[in-house]
Amino acid sequence: MRTPSVDPRHASVSASLTQAVLHAASRLGLDRAGLLAASGLDTSQLDNPDARIPLLAQQQLWATIEQQLGGVEAGLLIGAALAPGQFSVLGYLLQSSPTLSAALQAVQRYQRLAGEGGEFSLQPEGECLWLVYRAVQPEQAATRTRVLALMAFWQSLMTPLLADFHLLGARFMHAAPDDLDRYTQVFNCSLQFAASDYAIGLPQALLEQPLAQANLPLQKLLREHAEALLARLPSESLSARVVSLLSAQLSQGEPDRSQLAQTLHLSERTLQRRLADEGSSYQQLLNDTRRQLAERYLRDAQLAATEIALLLGYSEPSVFFRAFRQWTGLTPGEYRASQQAQE
Repeated sequence: MRTPSVDPRHASVSASLTQAVLHAASRLGLDRAGLLAASGLDTSQLDNPDARIPLLAQQQLWATIEQQLGGVEAGLLIGAALAPGQFSVLGYLLQSSPTLSAALQAVQRYQRLAGEGGEFSLQPEGECLWLVYRAVQPEQAATRTRVLALMAFWQSLMTPLLADFHLLGARFMHAAPDDLDRYTQVFNCSLQFAASDYAIGLPQALLEQPLAQANLPLQKLLREHAEALLARLPSESLSARVVSLLSAQLSQGEPDRSQLAQTLHLSERTLQRRLADEGSSYQQLLNDTRRQLAERYLRDAQLAATEIALLLGYSEPSVFFRAFRQWTGLTPGEYRASQQAQE
């Protein structure tokens, strides 16, 4: 499993999110002052909802919560007790999105506002869309608690917003606990443990359904605020941002360079120039992203090559087949056979 290339020593998370975790822990009977002291935090650091605190401090907070709630699945308890409004701009962005698809795009675009403890990505698989979370420091017990809280919170956030919201599956990196009752109660779907990542599976059929609290005028204001906050964070390369957007858009057809530039608040010419300054280009990033996704999809024996072509934004499978042979010297079928032979 590829883990995010983020140095935990320099990563930061939202003060608003940390405040929400503390509120949830207090509702479960834990002492707020004691939690702050154990994690080396001060109330003044959390007063501004747009402020940032070190990821390592929040990890210590999660470790302390896990210790004090010993004997139970602390992450699931905290996740169920979190309130969406306390996530500041990102929480309101999700709630006011017009559709589930738009909400997922907001997650990808603005995930760093919540924190740099991991990366979300979308992986289509037949009728299921996997929302995958690759965590920094996945081996730490505190990470398990933190990610379980995020997964449980997502479930509780989306359930009232869609008439038939449900999960098709959930994956967890840790081994199956002795008691699965709380997992079954929270996720109500098939569960897989000792997996290579954390993920929840959403029905693709729900993507374009309207959300109950959709509010387009509010969305515009929130996105402007979110863009301003994103700009204040330590810079992420433009190439990385383009790859993230391409990965989200490919399954909907050939990406539109003009629209992508607009999403980044750049002209096409400025986009090309800044990518060139980073030693890259739009077409190179598109080809690289398609190749990486193609190789990942082909390692999954359940996806037909024609389905993969559609997921990569090709209008005709034959165009995908030619491109893949140019990249690897193999047809998609030959590549899949070679991978299976190595297993």
